[in-house]
Amino acid sequence: MPYVNIHWIKLEKRLLNDYRFYAMTEEAQLIYVKFLMLAAETDNKIPKNDGLIKSALRSRQTEVKIKECINEIKANFPKFKENKGFYFFQEWGTRCNWIMNKELQRNSEGLPKELENRIDKIRIDKNRIDNILYAFLEKKNYPKEPQDLSFYYKRFTNPIKRLLLLTKGDPTKVIKAMEWFGGLCDQKGFSWTLETIEKWLPEYLSKGEAMDKEAIRKEFKLK
Repeated sequence: MPYVNIHWIKLEKRLLNDYRFYAMTEEAQLIYVKFLMLAAETDNKIPKNDGLIKSALRSRQTEVKIKECINEIKANFPKFKENKGFYFFQEWGTRCNWIMNKELQRNSEGLPKELENRIDKIRIDKNRIDNILYAFLEKKNYPKEPQDLSFYYKRFTNPIKRLLLLTKGDPTKVIKAMEWFGGLCDQKGFSWTLETIEKWLPEYLSKGEAMDKEAIRKEFKLK
């Protein structure tokens, strides 16, 4: 299940005795824990805006002090990263729950059980998997650091295989469905992942975009 609408984050008890943690100031320790919670609220994309961060953290510290704490965290925890626009945690999926809440649900015919039960053993051309994976990461704006790729492959390879089996190995159809349906979900504020596309894909392939959109509007009362 995807890490959307997160209800909890993992805070390991060993953190208290972790030298990297207790070597920081107590202000930085608190900011670190708050950043974990903020990452859960922002899909692991914390905007690099000092005033916004101060407000989001509900902090009484000055923006200058918070910046100092961020520098402490970066120096002690290498998996706390930043890019041009965001702060984020590497391997974020290992730090939070995988419970979905608001995601669109759909009952539709999927793969036969005999295929589903051996999906791990089914071999599919890696280039096709890569095409879908990178299109998905781009669509979701997930960090694409090299260190994250092993986690992404472990998490998403089987859903991608199922989508390819449903489209008879055509990654173009998968990407087109993902861009269309994911775009609609984003527009209406619904969370989605590859499993969402999988649930709707058979109907999408059989009825076409217009009919799918009408079905979604009717079922979820979207305007």
